[in-house]
Amino acid sequence: MMHQSRIDLLKITQVQDVLLEKGNEVHTGTVHLTVHNLIFNYPEGEIWIPYPIIHTMERRPASLQTGRHPLYIRCRDFLIITLSMLKEREAQDVFDSVQKLTCISSTEQLYAYSYQPQPTFTSTNGWKIYDPLKEYERMGVGTKNDNWRFTTINRDYTYSPTYPRTLVVPTRISDNVLNYAAKYRSKGRIPVLSYLHWYNMATITRSSQPMVGFKQARSIQDEKLIEATFASNVPTNPSGQVVYGSTAANLIVDARPMANAMGNVARGAGTENMENYKNCKKIYIAIDNIHVMRDSLAKMCEAMQGADTDGQVNRGALQRSNWLKHIATLMEGTETIVKNIHVYNSHVLVHCSDGWDRTAQLVSISELCLDPYFRTFEGFQILIEKEWVSFGHKFADRCGHLSNEKYFVNLANNTGNAATNTIKDMQNKFYKSNYYQKETSPVFHQFLDCVYQLLRQSPTRFEFNENMLIDLHYHVYSCQFGTFLFNCEGERTHHYPQSKTFSIWDYFNTHKDRFVNEMYDPKKDEDLVDDGGVLFPDTRDIKYWSSLFNRKEDEVNEPITYGISHPLAEDA
Repeated sequence: MMHQSRIDLLKITQVQDVLLEKGNEVHTGTVHLTVHNLIFNYPEGEIWIPYPIIHTMERRPASLQTGRHPLYIRCRDFLIITLSMLKEREAQDVFDSVQKLTCISSTEQLYAYSYQPQPTFTSTNGWKIYDPLKEYERMGVGTKNDNWRFTTINRDYTYSPTYPRTLVVPTRISDNVLNYAAKYRSKGRIPVLSYLHWYNMATITRSSQPMVGFKQARSIQDEKLIEATFASNVPTNPSGQVVYGSTAANLIVDARPMANAMGNVARGAGTENMENYKNCKKIYIAIDNIHVMRDSLAKMCEAMQGADTDGQVNRGALQRSNWLKHIATLMEGTETIVKNIHVYNSHVLVHCSDGWDRTAQLVSISELCLDPYFRTFEGFQILIEKEWVSFGHKFADRCGHLSNEKYFVNLANNTGNAATNTIKDMQNKFYKSNYYQKETSPVFHQFLDCVYQLLRQSPTRFEFNENMLIDLHYHVYSCQFGTFLFNCEGERTHHYPQSKTFSIWDYFNTHKDRFVNEMYDPKKDEDLVDDGGVLFPDTRDIKYWSSLFNRKEDEVNEPITYGISHPLAEDA
């Protein structure tokens, strides 16, 4: 029934003799519109565009050269095309149909709910690949170490609606203490275990910010919980002797710039008053907020597309976008956490404001460096399911799955020669206002970018290749699979996409040969000369991820011959 009503939104299903421009390529072909895809068919092949991947679409005034009516489409995977049609009516009908089919109001209308793979997937356990009990036991909870226990306090998602059902906490902390502790952390996202390090049982825990406020409120239960976490191991070497790192210090890592953390005091939140927390110190990583990152990506895209530089990458604008500076900050934060765990045998608690953006980035990238298992094909899938999907990264909000009508702009109703100026004015007004995308941000994209940097720096240490990262980026936006459609595990449990959609992991595991890294050498992880399986990110060796933007390496990363060659040397 629902499908039928969607078909009714198609004012037109086919337009012939359409001109497609993509970079320097020009093709003539036919546009087909289906309920979920725009397909451009031309003699050499076809281009499929699932509607959710469309970021913006502009209907522009007729071209003075050709008389054709252009639709300018920008996609989330950085594909940009112009489709030019002979008849104005056709252009308007395609614009209206795509707008209506892209701007939907419920998750169930997304592509994933009707997608059927052809041929069918040979791998089918994608929805069950992550079993928290099994994964935490693999890390040593209850097997190598009895300082941690599973709690069912969140089994019905009422204790902390955005947290996973299965939580791991210090054994000596009772559920009663947890009940009180929840009130002191934003959204009840208390400090819980993410990672237990195989080498020395040091841990990464994650949480949201404490509810300190102007009154400098404190919580004895929160302090007890963190004290128990930080006392959960006395590191010993393989022969049983106690080991202390050269500067053993448990760390609370506040991922925000200090000013942002302090600014949250006015909202009744803030950051830990360290007088109340024993046996640890606090550092700020200064990762900017989602709005700064969204803006940075927009500037980088514009520079990559060379809108003002005749299609050439605009190097100066690329630098001014500050994207690499943000990636470097994430990598520096990761390096600090990895050293603290592996070299100094100490614990780390990571939080930001809500604990589902910057926290997810730092925790997952650190685990990827610390544990060779997460660099395997299977382990990487489990890492994403654990730290991103189950811990409540808001995929629906951050990726803007339920697109907003404002993404579609009709600029074709201007007449006279002023039309081109008006286009620029309207575009500026529209895109600069940002009101239509306040929750969207490339948080998961930045995680993938950091993984790309690590893969480039240590090409033999990952079982998967860059293609997997590019496809992950694409499918987070394509809405073809049910994996990344929701904001948290509770929401996913309520909608139960497992019964109606495919898991992205079935796609990757079916086509594993496309995504396997030929250079992978697992023996390197056993070699103590190579830090016994731990990677330390090189924070100075960071490059633009050219292939994500369909650019060649030397177009974006070639040193600039004038001025400064190092991409991080200039703070624009």
